[in-house]
Amino acid sequence: MDEEARENPMNSTRNAALLALDGGTTNTRARLLIDGVFVASARRGVGVRDNLGSAGVSPLAEAVRECIIEVIGNRDLRLVRIVAAGMLSSEVGLTSVRHVVAPAGIAELAAAAVEYRLPDFEGPPILIVPGVRTPAGLGTAGWLDADVMRGEEVETLGAAAALGLAGRPVAFLWPGSHTKLVEVDSEGRILRSFTTLAGEITATLASHTIISKSLPSTLPEEPDLGAVELGMRTAVEAGIGRAAFAVRLAELSGSLDAHGRASFWVGAVIGEDCARIAAHPIAKSGVPIWVGGRDPQRRLYADRLAALVESPIALIEESLATTASAVGAGIVADVYDSSIKNR
Repeated sequence: MDEEARENPMNSTRNAALLALDGGTTNTRARLLIDGVFVASARRGVGVRDNLGSAGVSPLAEAVRECIIEVIGNRDLRLVRIVAAGMLSSEVGLTSVRHVVAPAGIAELAAAAVEYRLPDFEGPPILIVPGVRTPAGLGTAGWLDADVMRGEEVETLGAAAALGLAGRPVAFLWPGSHTKLVEVDSEGRILRSFTTLAGEITATLASHTIISKSLPSTLPEEPDLGAVELGMRTAVEAGIGRAAFAVRLAELSGSLDAHGRASFWVGAVIGEDCARIAAHPIAKSGVPIWVGGRDPQRRLYADRLAALVESPIALIEESLATTASAVGAGIVADVYDSSIKNR
C-alpha cells in the first residue's frame, strides 16, 4: 500500500469511483459511479433551507457527510473525485461559488469550479461546480430576460453527452419544482435558460390554500388523463387562478372525485406552464426539445408541448435523467483535473 493509501483508506482499493452530490432547497443526494456505471445513491431530507440561521455544525454539511459515508459503505473502491452541484454552491450552501455567465460549457464550468474541504471528513476535497446565469437583455425591462440555474447545467450537459448530441443545437426541458427550459448550441455551450415555479405552485396551492380541502394528500402517479386535459384547457382559457378555484367547485358540485380533482390540478399547472414555454424563443426556434424529469410530469409535458410547438419532442429515459447530473458533473471534474495537471 502506498503512502497516499495509508493516509486515506478510501483511495486504497481498486475500482475508480466518482461520487456526485446534488443539493436543493429541501433535499441532498449522493450518487456513486464506479468506472462510469451508476451503482448506488443516498438521500437526506436536508437542504440549503436548513442552513439558514444555523449555528455550530452546519446541518447541510452533516447531511452531505452522511450521504457520502452511506453511499460508499463497505465497497472496495478508490474514490478519485467528489463533485457537487446544485444549491450546494449557493451562498447558503457548502460554500458560495458565483454563477458563470452564458454562453458557458464544460470548459467554463471547470475553470470556475472551486475545491472545498468538508469538515470532519478524511476523503478528497469536494469540487463544487458553479451554476450558469443568463444575462439581462437590453432596455429597462431587460432584466426579465435574465435567468439563473444551479444543478441543471450539469444535468443538461450530462444528458447531451449521454445522448450523443455533441455538435447539435438542442434544448432540454426539466420539469420540477423550478421547471427549466435550457438551450444548448452546436459547441455544447448553454446559451440561455427560462425558469418557472410550476412545481412549487402545484405543491404550495395544493397544501396551503382552500383547495387543499378538496385534494388528496399526495398528487397522482397515474392521473386521470381526461381530467388532466380539462385542467389544461381551463388554465389556458380562464387563468391559473380560476383553474385553482375550479378544484373547489368540482368537489362542491360532485363533478370530479378526489383523484379526478388532483389530476385536474396537475393538468392546470402543466397546461399553463407549457403555454408559456411554447411562447418562449427557445421553443419557437425549431431545435429539438428533450424532456427529462420523472413521470407523470415527463410524459404530460412532452405530450402537451408536442401539440403546441413545431420543434421535435423527445423523451429522456427516466434512468438516464436520474443519472444525467452525475455524468455531467463527472465530465466537469475530468476537465478540471486535466487542467490542473497541465498547469
